[in-house]
Amino acid sequence: MYLMGVDIGTTGCKAIIFSAEGRVISSVYGEYRLLHRRPEWSELDAEEVWATVVKVVRASVQGAKVEPKAIVALSTSVLGEAFIPIDREGKPLYGSMTTFDARAEVQTARWEENFGAERMFQITGQPLARTIPIYTLQKIQWIKEYEPAVYRKAFKFLCWEDYANMKLCGNPVIDYSVASRTMMFDIRKKQWSREILDTAGLDEALLPEVAPSGKVVGEVTTEAAEVTGLAKGTLVVTGGHDQPCGALGVGLLSSGPVMDATGTVECVAVVQDELTLTDAMRRQGFSVQSYVMPERYLLFGFNPNGGVVLRWFRDNFAQVEREAAKAKGLDVYDILMEEAGKAAPGAMKLFLLPFFEGSGCPNFNRQARGVLLGLTLAQSRGEVIRAFVEGLTFEFRNILEAIGGHGIRVTELRAIGGGAKSRFWLQLKADVTGRKVVAPDVTEAAALGAAILAGVAAKTYTSMENAVKTVYREKAVYTANEATQSIYEKHYGVYKKLHPALNQLFKELENL
Repeated sequence: MYLMGVDIGTTGCKAIIFSAEGRVISSVYGEYRLLHRRPEWSELDAEEVWATVVKVVRASVQGAKVEPKAIVALSTSVLGEAFIPIDREGKPLYGSMTTFDARAEVQTARWEENFGAERMFQITGQPLARTIPIYTLQKIQWIKEYEPAVYRKAFKFLCWEDYANMKLCGNPVIDYSVASRTMMFDIRKKQWSREILDTAGLDEALLPEVAPSGKVVGEVTTEAAEVTGLAKGTLVVTGGHDQPCGALGVGLLSSGPVMDATGTVECVAVVQDELTLTDAMRRQGFSVQSYVMPERYLLFGFNPNGGVVLRWFRDNFAQVEREAAKAKGLDVYDILMEEAGKAAPGAMKLFLLPFFEGSGCPNFNRQARGVLLGLTLAQSRGEVIRAFVEGLTFEFRNILEAIGGHGIRVTELRAIGGGAKSRFWLQLKADVTGRKVVAPDVTEAAALGAAILAGVAAKTYTSMENAVKTVYREKAVYTANEATQSIYEKHYGVYKKLHPALNQLFKELENL
Protein backbone atom coordinates (compact mmCIF):
# COMPACT_ATOMS: atom_id res chain seq x y z
CA MET A 1 0.00 0.00 0.00
CA TYR A 2 1.47 3.36 -1.08
CA LEU A 3 0.52 7.02 -0.87
CA MET A 4 1.38 9.95 -3.13
CA GLY A 5 2.00 13.56 -2.15
CA VAL A 6 2.10 16.13 -4.94
CA ASP A 7 3.73 19.42 -3.98
CA ILE A 8 2.95 22.27 -6.40
CA GLY A 9 5.20 25.25 -5.68
CA THR A 10 5.98 28.65 -7.18
CA THR A 11 8.81 27.55 -9.44
CA GLY A 12 8.51 23.78 -9.52
CA CYS A 13 6.56 20.70 -8.46
CA LYS A 14 7.31 17.30 -6.99
CA ALA A 15 5.49 14.00 -7.04
CA ILE A 16 6.62 11.66 -4.28
CA ILE A 17 5.39 8.15 -3.56
CA PHE A 18 5.71 7.03 0.06
CA SER A 19 5.34 3.70 1.78
CA ALA A 20 2.92 3.56 4.70
CA GLU A 21 5.97 3.90 6.98
CA GLY A 22 6.90 7.22 5.34
CA ARG A 23 9.81 5.92 3.26
CA VAL A 24 10.37 7.60 -0.10
CA ILE A 25 9.79 5.08 -2.88
CA SER A 26 10.00 7.45 -5.83
CA SER A 27 10.51 11.20 -6.15
CA VAL A 28 10.47 13.33 -9.31
CA TYR A 29 10.85 17.10 -9.61
CA GLY A 30 10.08 19.44 -12.49
CA GLU A 31 10.51 23.19 -12.95
CA TYR A 32 8.44 25.77 -14.80
CA ARG A 33 8.80 29.43 -15.62
CA LEU A 34 7.92 32.34 -13.37
CA LEU A 35 6.74 34.99 -15.81
CA HIS A 36 7.24 38.74 -15.38
CA ARG A 37 5.43 40.67 -18.10
CA ARG A 38 5.97 43.78 -16.02
CA PRO A 39 8.40 44.33 -13.13
CA GLU A 40 5.64 44.22 -10.49
CA TRP A 41 3.82 41.27 -12.09
CA SER A 42 4.52 37.61 -11.35
CA GLU A 43 2.54 34.86 -13.08
CA LEU A 44 2.48 31.17 -13.84
CA ASP A 45 1.16 29.69 -17.05
CA ALA A 46 -1.46 27.28 -15.69
CA GLU A 47 -1.25 24.92 -18.64
CA GLU A 48 2.56 24.79 -18.43
CA VAL A 49 2.38 24.07 -14.71
CA TRP A 50 -0.23 21.35 -15.10
CA ALA A 51 1.74 19.72 -17.92
CA THR A 52 4.72 19.61 -15.55
CA VAL A 53 2.58 18.14 -12.75
CA VAL A 54 1.36 15.42 -15.11
CA LYS A 55 4.91 14.73 -16.22
CA VAL A 56 6.33 14.33 -12.71
CA VAL A 57 3.39 12.26 -11.47
CA ARG A 58 3.75 9.89 -14.41
CA ALA A 59 7.54 9.66 -13.97
CA SER A 60 7.16 9.02 -10.24
CA VAL A 61 4.68 6.21 -10.84
CA GLN A 62 6.99 4.66 -13.40
CA GLY A 63 10.05 5.10 -11.19
CA ALA A 64 8.40 3.46 -8.20
CA LYS A 65 8.10 0.18 -10.07
CA VAL A 66 4.87 -0.67 -8.25
CA GLU A 67 1.44 -1.42 -9.58
CA PRO A 68 -0.40 1.91 -9.98
CA LYS A 69 -3.42 0.46 -8.16
CA ALA A 70 -1.18 -0.07 -5.12
CA ILE A 71 -1.10 3.73 -4.76
CA VAL A 72 -4.36 3.95 -2.83
CA ALA A 73 -4.66 7.73 -2.45
CA LEU A 74 -3.02 11.04 -3.26
CA SER A 75 -3.28 14.57 -2.01
CA THR A 76 -1.71 17.91 -2.88
CA SER A 77 0.35 20.52 -1.10
CA VAL A 78 0.20 23.83 -2.94
CA LEU A 79 1.47 27.40 -3.01
CA GLY A 80 -0.83 29.94 -1.43
CA GLU A 81 -2.69 32.93 -2.89
CA ALA A 82 -2.13 32.04 -6.55
CA PHE A 83 -5.33 31.40 -8.51
CA ILE A 84 -6.61 30.57 -11.97
CA PRO A 85 -9.75 31.98 -13.61
CA ILE A 86 -11.33 29.15 -15.60
CA ASP A 87 -14.24 28.93 -18.03
CA ARG A 88 -17.03 26.35 -17.92
CA GLU A 89 -14.83 23.81 -19.72
CA GLY A 90 -12.10 24.24 -17.11
CA LYS A 91 -9.78 26.13 -19.45
CA PRO A 92 -7.56 28.81 -17.88
CA LEU A 93 -8.50 32.33 -18.96
CA TYR A 94 -5.54 34.30 -17.59
CA GLY A 95 -2.13 33.94 -15.99
CA SER A 96 -2.02 32.61 -12.44
CA MET A 97 -0.87 35.55 -10.28
CA THR A 98 1.57 34.37 -7.59
CA THR A 99 2.31 35.71 -4.12
CA PHE A 100 5.03 37.93 -5.59
CA ASP A 101 2.59 39.70 -7.91
CA ALA A 102 2.09 43.25 -6.59
CA ARG A 103 -0.34 44.69 -9.15
CA ALA A 104 -3.30 44.87 -6.74
CA GLU A 105 -1.80 47.51 -4.47
CA VAL A 106 -4.57 50.03 -5.23
CA GLN A 107 -7.30 47.47 -4.56
CA THR A 108 -5.58 46.43 -1.32
CA ALA A 109 -5.34 50.07 -0.21
CA ARG A 110 -9.10 50.47 -0.74
CA TRP A 111 -9.83 47.58 1.59
CA GLU A 112 -7.43 48.95 4.15
CA GLU A 113 -9.11 52.36 4.05
CA ASN A 114 -12.75 51.27 3.78
CA PHE A 115 -13.03 47.87 5.46
CA GLY A 116 -10.21 48.11 7.99
CA ALA A 117 -7.14 46.01 8.68
CA GLU A 118 -8.18 45.02 12.20
CA ARG A 119 -11.59 43.78 11.06
CA MET A 120 -10.08 41.83 8.19
CA PHE A 121 -7.51 40.18 10.49
CA GLN A 122 -10.17 39.13 12.99
CA ILE A 123 -12.21 37.44 10.23
CA THR A 124 -9.50 35.90 8.07
CA GLY A 125 -6.29 35.89 10.13
CA GLN A 126 -4.55 37.60 7.22
CA PRO A 127 -2.74 40.96 7.54
CA LEU A 128 -4.37 43.53 5.27
CA ALA A 129 -1.93 46.27 4.22
CA ARG A 130 -1.18 48.04 0.97
CA THR A 131 2.45 46.98 1.45
CA ILE A 132 1.32 43.32 1.25
CA PRO A 133 -0.72 43.15 -1.99
CA ILE A 134 -0.43 39.37 -2.19
CA TYR A 135 -3.95 38.05 -1.64
CA THR A 136 -6.41 36.44 -4.02
CA LEU A 137 -9.37 38.69 -3.22
CA GLN A 138 -7.79 41.95 -4.37
CA LYS A 139 -6.28 40.34 -7.45
CA ILE A 140 -9.70 39.03 -8.50
CA GLN A 141 -10.93 42.60 -8.16
CA TRP A 142 -8.00 43.79 -10.27
CA ILE A 143 -9.14 41.41 -13.02
CA LYS A 144 -12.70 42.70 -12.69
CA GLU A 145 -11.48 46.29 -13.17
CA TYR A 146 -8.72 45.87 -15.75
CA GLU A 147 -9.64 42.63 -17.55
CA PRO A 148 -13.48 42.75 -17.54
CA ALA A 149 -13.77 40.33 -20.47
CA VAL A 150 -11.86 37.71 -18.46
CA TYR A 151 -14.02 38.33 -15.41
CA ARG A 152 -17.24 37.97 -17.42
CA LYS A 153 -16.08 34.66 -18.91
CA ALA A 154 -14.93 33.25 -15.56
CA PHE A 155 -16.92 30.28 -14.30
CA LYS A 156 -14.71 29.79 -11.23
CA PHE A 157 -11.68 31.32 -9.59
CA LEU A 158 -9.67 28.34 -8.37
CA CYS A 159 -6.52 28.05 -6.29
CA TRP A 160 -4.01 25.37 -7.18
CA GLU A 161 -5.37 22.68 -4.86
CA ASP A 162 -8.92 22.83 -6.19
CA TYR A 163 -7.64 23.19 -9.76
CA ALA A 164 -5.58 20.00 -9.33
CA ASN A 165 -8.53 18.18 -7.74
CA MET A 166 -10.70 19.24 -10.69
CA LYS A 167 -8.15 17.93 -13.19
CA LEU A 168 -7.74 14.65 -11.31
CA CYS A 169 -11.30 13.78 -10.30
CA GLY A 170 -13.59 16.47 -11.69
CA ASN A 171 -14.41 18.07 -8.33
CA PRO A 172 -12.82 21.49 -7.61
CA VAL A 173 -12.74 21.32 -3.80
CA ILE A 174 -10.49 23.50 -1.65
CA ASP A 175 -9.48 22.83 1.95
CA TYR A 176 -9.63 25.27 4.85
CA SER A 177 -5.90 26.03 4.89
CA VAL A 178 -5.66 27.05 1.21
CA ALA A 179 -8.94 28.93 1.46
CA SER A 180 -7.38 30.83 4.37
CA ARG A 181 -4.83 32.30 1.98
CA THR A 182 -7.44 34.03 -0.21
CA MET A 183 -8.51 36.72 2.31
CA MET A 184 -12.10 35.62 1.73
CA PHE A 185 -12.37 32.81 4.31
CA ASP A 186 -13.75 33.10 7.83
CA ILE A 187 -11.34 30.98 9.88
CA ARG A 188 -13.68 30.82 12.86
CA LYS A 189 -16.82 29.77 10.96
CA LYS A 190 -14.86 27.66 8.43
CA GLN A 191 -16.72 29.10 5.44
CA TRP A 192 -16.45 31.83 2.85
CA SER A 193 -17.08 35.15 4.60
CA ARG A 194 -20.46 36.54 3.62
CA GLU A 195 -19.44 39.97 4.90
CA ILE A 196 -16.30 40.11 2.77
CA LEU A 197 -17.95 38.72 -0.37
CA ASP A 198 -20.85 41.15 -0.08
CA THR A 199 -18.44 44.05 0.35
CA ALA A 200 -16.46 42.88 -2.68
CA GLY A 201 -19.56 42.31 -4.79
CA LEU A 202 -18.31 38.79 -5.46
CA ASP A 203 -20.74 35.91 -6.02
CA GLU A 204 -19.87 32.89 -3.87
CA ALA A 205 -20.79 30.70 -6.86
CA LEU A 206 -17.51 31.83 -8.45
CA LEU A 207 -15.58 30.11 -5.63
CA PRO A 208 -15.00 26.40 -5.02
CA GLU A 209 -16.59 24.18 -2.40
CA VAL A 210 -14.71 24.22 0.93
CA ALA A 211 -13.87 21.12 2.98
CA PRO A 212 -11.48 20.10 5.77
CA SER A 213 -8.09 18.61 4.93
CA GLY A 214 -7.96 14.85 4.64
CA LYS A 215 -11.37 14.38 3.03
CA VAL A 216 -11.98 12.18 -0.02
CA VAL A 217 -13.39 14.38 -2.79
CA GLY A 218 -13.39 11.91 -5.65
CA GLU A 219 -11.49 9.29 -7.61
CA VAL A 220 -8.97 9.62 -10.43
CA THR A 221 -10.92 9.67 -13.68
CA THR A 222 -10.24 7.60 -16.78
CA GLU A 223 -8.87 10.67 -18.57
CA ALA A 224 -6.60 11.64 -15.66
CA ALA A 225 -5.40 8.06 -15.29
CA GLU A 226 -4.36 7.92 -18.94
CA VAL A 227 -2.15 11.01 -18.74
CA THR A 228 -0.73 10.56 -15.20
CA GLY A 229 -0.18 6.82 -15.07
CA LEU A 230 -2.24 6.59 -11.89
CA ALA A 231 -4.89 3.91 -11.61
CA LYS A 232 -8.46 4.88 -12.29
CA GLY A 233 -10.30 5.02 -8.99
CA THR A 234 -7.32 6.17 -6.89
CA LEU A 235 -8.68 8.31 -4.07
CA VAL A 236 -8.23 12.07 -4.44
CA VAL A 237 -8.04 13.75 -1.03
CA THR A 238 -8.05 17.38 0.08
CA GLY A 239 -4.57 18.44 1.05
CA GLY A 240 -3.47 21.88 2.10
CA HIS A 241 -1.36 24.95 1.76
CA ASP A 242 2.30 23.97 1.52
CA GLN A 243 3.24 25.44 4.91
CA PRO A 244 0.65 23.56 7.01
CA CYS A 245 1.38 20.41 5.00
CA GLY A 246 5.08 20.85 5.69
CA ALA A 247 4.40 21.42 9.37
CA LEU A 248 2.41 18.18 9.54
CA GLY A 249 5.10 16.32 7.63
CA VAL A 250 7.73 17.47 10.11
CA GLY A 251 5.63 16.29 13.03
CA LEU A 252 4.06 19.51 14.35
CA LEU A 253 1.00 18.34 16.28
CA SER A 254 0.88 21.12 18.87
CA SER A 255 2.67 24.32 19.92
CA GLY A 256 6.43 24.28 20.64
CA PRO A 257 8.48 23.02 17.69
CA VAL A 258 8.94 25.53 14.87
CA MET A 259 9.02 24.58 11.20
CA ASP A 260 11.60 26.33 9.04
CA ALA A 261 10.76 25.69 5.40
CA THR A 262 13.42 26.96 3.03
CA GLY A 263 12.20 26.69 -0.52
CA THR A 264 11.66 29.46 -3.04
CA VAL A 265 10.26 31.42 -0.08
CA GLU A 266 11.43 30.84 3.50
CA CYS A 267 8.51 30.30 5.89
CA VAL A 268 8.63 29.97 9.65
CA ALA A 269 5.59 28.43 11.33
CA VAL A 270 4.29 27.25 14.69
CA VAL A 271 1.01 25.57 15.66
CA GLN A 272 -1.55 27.45 17.75
CA ASP A 273 -3.52 25.07 19.94
CA GLU A 274 -6.09 27.83 20.40
CA LEU A 275 -6.80 30.66 17.98
CA THR A 276 -4.99 33.86 18.96
CA LEU A 277 -5.14 37.00 16.82
CA THR A 278 -3.37 40.11 18.13
CA ASP A 279 -2.86 43.46 16.49
CA ALA A 280 0.89 43.14 17.01
CA MET A 281 0.90 39.99 14.86
CA ARG A 282 -1.02 41.80 12.14
CA ARG A 283 1.27 44.84 12.11
CA GLN A 284 4.32 42.61 11.67
CA GLY A 285 2.71 40.80 8.76
CA PHE A 286 2.23 37.44 10.45
CA SER A 287 -0.75 35.41 9.32
CA VAL A 288 -2.84 32.87 11.18
CA GLN A 289 -4.68 30.25 9.17
CA SER A 290 -6.58 27.03 9.60
CA TYR A 291 -4.22 24.12 10.14
CA VAL A 292 -4.59 20.78 8.39
CA MET A 293 -5.51 19.24 11.77
CA PRO A 294 -9.03 19.88 13.10
CA GLU A 295 -9.52 22.86 15.43
CA ARG A 296 -5.88 23.94 15.33
CA TYR A 297 -4.29 26.92 13.65
CA LEU A 298 -0.91 27.83 12.23
CA LEU A 299 0.91 31.12 12.75
CA PHE A 300 3.53 31.84 10.18
CA GLY A 301 5.74 34.55 8.83
CA PHE A 302 7.82 34.51 5.72
CA ASN A 303 10.73 36.01 3.87
CA PRO A 304 9.88 36.07 0.14
CA ASN A 305 13.59 35.85 -0.55
CA GLY A 306 14.52 32.29 0.31
CA GLY A 307 15.96 29.77 -2.10
CA VAL A 308 14.95 32.02 -5.00
CA VAL A 309 17.92 34.27 -4.12
CA LEU A 310 20.36 31.37 -4.36
CA ARG A 311 18.66 30.26 -7.55
CA TRP A 312 19.25 33.78 -8.95
CA PHE A 313 22.94 33.47 -8.06
CA ARG A 314 23.06 30.01 -9.62
CA ASP A 315 21.48 31.15 -12.86
CA ASN A 316 23.62 34.28 -13.25
CA PHE A 317 27.00 33.44 -11.74
CA ALA A 318 27.43 29.66 -11.57
CA GLN A 319 27.33 28.41 -15.15
CA VAL A 320 30.64 26.57 -14.78
CA GLU A 321 29.46 24.93 -11.58
CA ARG A 322 26.15 23.97 -13.16
CA GLU A 323 27.97 22.19 -15.99
CA ALA A 324 30.37 20.50 -13.56
CA ALA A 325 27.50 19.35 -11.36
CA LYS A 326 25.64 17.93 -14.36
CA ALA A 327 28.73 16.08 -15.56
CA LYS A 328 29.37 14.57 -12.11
CA GLY A 329 25.75 13.87 -11.25
CA LEU A 330 25.84 16.31 -8.34
CA ASP A 331 23.56 19.08 -7.10
CA VAL A 332 25.03 22.45 -8.07
CA TYR A 333 23.96 23.87 -4.69
CA ASP A 334 26.22 21.34 -2.94
CA ILE A 335 29.17 22.76 -4.88
CA LEU A 336 28.21 26.33 -4.00
CA MET A 337 27.72 25.49 -0.31
CA GLU A 338 31.09 23.74 -0.22
CA GLU A 339 32.70 26.90 -1.57
CA ALA A 340 30.86 29.02 1.00
CA GLY A 341 32.01 26.68 3.78
CA LYS A 342 35.64 27.40 2.98
CA ALA A 343 35.16 31.09 3.80
CA ALA A 344 35.39 32.19 7.42
CA PRO A 345 32.26 33.03 9.45
CA GLY A 346 31.28 36.61 8.75
CA ALA A 347 32.54 36.49 5.15
CA MET A 348 35.23 39.10 5.87
CA LYS A 349 32.59 41.59 7.09
CA LEU A 350 30.48 41.25 3.95
CA PHE A 351 26.71 41.56 4.46
CA LEU A 352 23.76 40.77 2.23
CA LEU A 353 20.32 42.29 2.66
CA PRO A 354 18.43 39.58 0.76
CA PHE A 355 15.43 41.69 -0.26
CA PHE A 356 15.35 40.86 -3.97
CA GLU A 357 11.54 40.73 -3.79
CA GLY A 358 11.11 43.28 -1.01
CA SER A 359 11.19 42.38 2.69
CA GLY A 360 8.75 40.14 4.55
CA CYS A 361 7.97 39.64 8.24
CA PRO A 362 8.40 41.39 10.58
CA ASN A 363 9.12 44.58 8.57
CA PHE A 364 7.15 44.45 5.33
CA ASN A 365 8.58 46.78 2.72
CA ARG A 366 7.92 46.24 -0.97
CA GLN A 367 10.40 49.04 -1.75
CA ALA A 368 13.32 47.24 -0.09
CA ARG A 369 16.00 45.88 -2.42
CA GLY A 370 18.90 43.47 -2.22
CA VAL A 371 22.14 45.02 -0.99
CA LEU A 372 25.74 43.77 -0.73
CA LEU A 373 27.61 45.87 1.82
CA GLY A 374 31.29 45.61 2.62
CA LEU A 375 32.86 44.49 -0.65
CA THR A 376 36.65 44.70 -0.83
CA LEU A 377 39.29 43.41 -3.21
CA ALA A 378 40.35 40.88 -0.57
CA GLN A 379 37.13 38.89 -0.81
CA SER A 380 36.72 35.94 -3.12
CA ARG A 381 33.60 34.40 -4.58
CA GLY A 382 33.47 32.11 -1.56
CA GLU A 383 32.92 35.07 0.73
CA VAL A 384 30.19 36.37 -1.56
CA ILE A 385 28.33 33.04 -1.53
CA ARG A 386 28.75 32.77 2.24
CA ALA A 387 27.42 36.32 2.67
CA PHE A 388 24.34 35.32 0.63
CA VAL A 389 23.61 32.37 2.92
CA GLU A 390 24.40 34.32 6.08
CA GLY A 391 22.12 37.17 5.02
CA LEU A 392 19.23 34.78 4.51
CA THR A 393 19.96 33.21 7.90
CA PHE A 394 20.12 36.56 9.71
CA GLU A 395 16.69 37.36 8.29
CA PHE A 396 15.44 33.97 9.47
CA ARG A 397 16.57 34.85 13.01
CA ASN A 398 14.79 38.19 12.70
CA ILE A 399 11.49 36.40 12.00
CA LEU A 400 12.10 33.86 14.75
CA GLU A 401 12.70 36.59 17.33
CA ALA A 402 9.49 38.33 16.31
CA ILE A 403 7.53 35.09 16.84
CA GLY A 404 9.03 34.75 20.30
CA GLY A 405 8.00 38.31 21.01
CA HIS A 406 4.35 37.23 20.81
CA GLY A 407 4.79 34.98 23.83
CA ILE A 408 5.08 31.82 21.76
CA ARG A 409 7.33 29.15 23.23
CA VAL A 410 9.95 27.80 20.83
CA THR A 411 11.41 24.40 21.75
CA GLU A 412 13.40 23.55 18.62
CA LEU A 413 13.66 24.22 14.90
CA ARG A 414 12.74 21.57 12.35
CA ALA A 415 14.15 22.29 8.92
CA ILE A 416 12.55 21.22 5.66
CA GLY A 417 12.71 22.11 1.98
CA GLY A 418 15.70 22.41 -0.29
CA GLY A 419 17.72 24.31 2.33
CA ALA A 420 17.43 21.40 4.75
CA LYS A 421 19.60 19.26 2.48
CA SER A 422 22.68 21.33 3.27
CA ARG A 423 24.56 20.38 6.44
CA PHE A 424 26.51 23.62 6.13
CA TRP A 425 23.35 25.73 6.17
CA LEU A 426 21.75 23.77 9.03
CA GLN A 427 24.84 24.25 11.20
CA LEU A 428 24.87 27.92 10.22
CA LYS A 429 21.27 28.28 11.40
CA ALA A 430 22.15 26.69 14.74
CA ASP A 431 25.14 29.04 15.10
CA VAL A 432 23.19 32.17 14.15
CA THR A 433 20.07 31.44 16.26
CA GLY A 434 21.61 29.52 19.15
CA ARG A 435 18.77 26.99 18.79
CA LYS A 436 18.77 23.23 18.26
CA VAL A 437 18.09 22.49 14.59
CA VAL A 438 16.64 19.12 13.65
CA ALA A 439 16.85 17.67 10.16
CA PRO A 440 14.07 15.13 9.64
CA ASP A 441 14.60 11.93 7.73
CA VAL A 442 12.33 13.25 4.96
CA THR A 443 13.14 16.88 4.11
CA GLU A 444 10.35 17.17 1.51
CA ALA A 445 7.86 17.39 4.33
CA ALA A 446 5.15 19.26 2.39
CA ALA A 447 4.70 16.25 0.11
CA LEU A 448 4.87 13.94 3.13
CA GLY A 449 2.21 16.00 4.90
CA ALA A 450 -0.02 15.68 1.85
CA ALA A 451 0.60 11.92 1.80
CA ILE A 452 -0.32 11.72 5.51
CA LEU A 453 -3.64 13.42 4.75
CA ALA A 454 -4.21 10.98 1.90
CA GLY A 455 -3.39 8.09 4.22
CA VAL A 456 -5.74 9.24 6.98
CA ALA A 457 -8.56 9.56 4.43
CA ALA A 458 -7.77 6.10 3.04
CA LYS A 459 -7.67 4.69 6.62
CA THR A 460 -4.03 3.70 6.27
CA TYR A 461 -3.62 5.51 9.61
CA THR A 462 -6.10 5.69 12.45
CA SER A 463 -5.43 9.38 13.14
CA MET A 464 -3.08 12.27 12.42
CA GLU A 465 -1.21 11.46 15.62
CA ASN A 466 -0.83 7.82 14.61
CA ALA A 467 0.39 8.87 11.16
CA VAL A 468 3.05 11.24 12.55
CA LYS A 469 4.22 8.62 15.05
CA THR A 470 4.55 6.18 12.15
CA VAL A 471 6.36 8.34 9.60
CA TYR A 472 8.32 11.09 11.40
CA ARG A 473 11.98 10.35 12.14
CA GLU A 474 15.00 12.53 12.94
CA LYS A 475 18.03 12.24 10.70
CA ALA A 476 20.44 14.68 12.34
CA VAL A 477 20.58 17.30 15.10
CA TYR A 478 22.71 20.46 15.01
CA THR A 479 23.64 22.61 18.00
CA ALA A 480 25.49 25.92 18.08
CA ASN A 481 29.27 26.14 18.20
CA GLU A 482 29.94 28.65 20.97
CA ALA A 483 32.86 30.37 19.24
CA THR A 484 31.01 30.75 15.95
CA GLN A 485 27.84 31.85 17.72
CA SER A 486 29.81 34.63 19.42
CA ILE A 487 31.01 35.91 16.04
CA TYR A 488 27.49 35.90 14.64
CA GLU A 489 26.06 37.77 17.63
CA LYS A 490 28.21 40.76 16.63
CA HIS A 491 27.41 40.45 12.94
CA TYR A 492 23.69 40.08 13.57
CA GLY A 493 23.79 43.29 15.59
CA VAL A 494 25.11 45.10 12.52
CA TYR A 495 22.67 43.33 10.20
CA LYS A 496 19.67 44.51 12.23
CA LYS A 497 20.69 48.14 11.62
CA LEU A 498 20.99 47.89 7.83
CA HIS A 499 17.34 47.87 6.81
CA PRO A 500 16.34 50.94 8.88
CA ALA A 501 19.44 52.80 7.70
CA LEU A 502 18.60 52.21 4.04
CA ASN A 503 14.85 52.82 4.10
CA GLN A 504 15.08 56.36 2.78
CA LEU A 505 17.35 55.30 -0.06
CA PHE A 506 14.91 52.53 -1.00
CA LYS A 507 12.17 55.16 -1.30
CA GLU A 508 14.38 57.31 -3.50
CA LEU A 509 15.19 54.33 -5.73
CA GLU A 510 11.47 53.72 -6.14
CA ASN A 511 10.97 57.27 -7.36
CA LEU A 512 13.85 57.36 -9.87
